[in-house]
Order: sequence, then C-alpha cells, then structure tokens
Amino acid sequence: MAIIEEVRQVIFILEEEGFGALAGELLTEISLGREVEKGIFNDEQKTTADAGETVIARVPIDATDQLRAALDILRAGLVLPVRAFDEAEKIASELSGDGQFRIAFIDPEERIASLPISTRAVGDTTVADELDALLTRLPNMIIPPTVDGA
Repeated sequence: MAIIEEVRQVIFILEEEGFGALAGELLTEISLGREVEKGIFNDEQKTTADAGETVIARVPIDATDQLRAALDILRAGLVLPVRAFDEAEKIASELSGDGQFRIAFIDPEERIASLPISTRAVGDTTVADELDALLTRLPNMIIPPTVDGA
C-alpha cells in the first residue's frame, strides 16, 4: 500500500533531523502493515474460534489510519522507553533508600562506567511528557501538499 504524504513528511523530518534509523523503521513498519493474529483452521472447523493455532500476518494500514499508526510507532520508540527509564530510576532509588539512584552503563570493552544518562530529578517525566506533547502536535505541524497548476 502507498504511504500517504503526511507520513512521508514525518519520515523526511526524522531523516533531516538525524534520526535516519527511526525514519527507516517507521517507513518499513508502515509499508509492511500492521501485525494481526489470525486463526488457522481446516475444513472441519467452521470459525476461527474453533482454531487451535494462530499465525501473525501483516495487513495493509488503511490510508486514513496511517498517520495515527505512524505516531503510535514513534510513541512506542521514543516516549515509552523514556518513561520506562524514568520509572526504573525511581524504583532503583526507592529500593536503595538513597533517594537519588542514577543508572549508568559500563562499556564492556573498556570497563569504564559512562556518565549517568539523566541529570534530572529521579522520577521526573518532563522529557517524556514533552515528547508526547510534540507527537500530539505533529499532525498540525505537517505542511499540506501543494497543488501545482492552481
């Protein structure tokens, strides 16, 4: 199925802003369609409710639903991981009793700890909230396609 202009603009914006991998993932997901679980049944089974096994199939995303699907994919790739990270730091802080537990990663080759990823207060979801608000505003920011010869 063809990708609508609004989704192409989102992909272009991501590419221009240095998020090529995310743009490529979005393009692939929209092109392939959404995953749907379907029942496998033989001639003896009358409905999918009778089916014992299921398979995951890809079905095209309707043009009217593509922009919402694209924003859901971006939300899952950007907002939800930030919220999960904030929640992980909050839980770790509560468990340690220290109050301000920071998550840092260790380079497996150099065995050197990186600086903490976040310098905000533990449990601060401001970044996730701002990303979510941006995704909510994004459809209104997209430039409508121009019509040549008008």
